[in-house]
Parts: sequence; structure tokens; C-alpha cells
Amino acid sequence: MIRRVAMAVALSLLAGFVDALGFMHLGGYFVSFMSGNSTQMAAVLPDGLAGAILPLALVVLFVLGVMVGTLAEQRLSASLGLLVLAALLGVATALAAMRLDDAAIMVTPFVMGAMNTVLRSGQGAMAVTYMTGNLVKLGQTIVAAVQGGPRWAWLPYLLLWLGLLVGALCGALAYGEIGLVALWLPAVGLIGLAFMKLAPR
Repeated sequence: MIRRVAMAVALSLLAGFVDALGFMHLGGYFVSFMSGNSTQMAAVLPDGLAGAILPLALVVLFVLGVMVGTLAEQRLSASLGLLVLAALLGVATALAAMRLDDAAIMVTPFVMGAMNTVLRSGQGAMAVTYMTGNLVKLGQTIVAAVQGGPRWAWLPYLLLWLGLLVGALCGALAYGEIGLVALWLPAVGLIGLAFMKLAPR
């Protein structure tokens, strides 16, 4: 269980990093926070359809990532899945290095969607980008602990949120220095996590 939580927190950190890069490049849209994109899409619709195209595209790519990740999870090991995601971020990094930033950023919502399926099997799902749900669970498990339930059941949800927060801060700092080329950092992180999954328990 500890290893599984550590993996989820690490993925949450990487997701926060990528989401911050996307947020800064896209001027306020997200590559993993689809509730925010949906709200923004609805908010701009009164002004016409043109402004809704980008947030809609991000949502569609995210859902496609979840779909492909779910199918891959049925056929591939988690470690191989992580390596595939790392390769996709590597492609995005190469595109950014060629100054094709808009193409590079559109790879990332697909990767973020697929990343949510990595810890889907076994002991139940752990969403690494859905922080609203994790914060709801944090509040519920704190109340349960106060009422005599499991004493530390709230801790994983707090760590997931903190992981996303730290990752987003690091992503914002990296974007200010090297732009979207910083996508190579979470790519390397995913490779490291893939080898951690392969390590004997």
C-alpha cells in the first residue's frame, strides 16, 4: 500500500508539473483539469463558438487518453505503459525544441488522461489529476478519523494534493526558464517510475 501511494504521489507531482506548463503556455487553460476547461468553455460560448474550440479540444484529447490508457492497461504492464507515456512526452519535447510549441502542448492532455489509468487495477482506482475528488475524500476521511475510523486514511489524499502543488510550482519555474522544452523532465520521471514498478517488492 505504501508503495502504491508513493507511486500515485509521484505521478501527481509529474501531472502538476505538466499542467503548469500547459496553463502558462495556453494562457489559462489546463491539460489535466478538465472541470476548469469545461467551465471556461461554457463561459465563452455566449461570445461565439470560436473561443470554445481550444477547451473542447483539450477535453476531447484528455478523454481519448483515458480511453486508450484503459485499453492499454488491459494488455500492457503498468511499467510498459509508463514508458509509452514517457515516449509521448519525449515527442512533445522534440516538437517544442523545434519551436512547434502548439503541437507539443496538444500531446499533453492525451498523456494526462492516460496517466489516470496507470493505477486503475488491483486495489482500486487512484486518480492522479482529479484533485477535487481527492480533496472530497480528504475531508471525508478526516471526519471518519475524528469519529474513530481509520486514523491515517486521510494522509494519501493530502499527499496527492501536495504532490500536485509542488509539481505545479516546479513546472511554473521551469517554464519561465526553458519553456515547453521542460517536458523532458516529467518524461525522465516517468521512465524512473517505470523502473520502480519493475523492481522487486
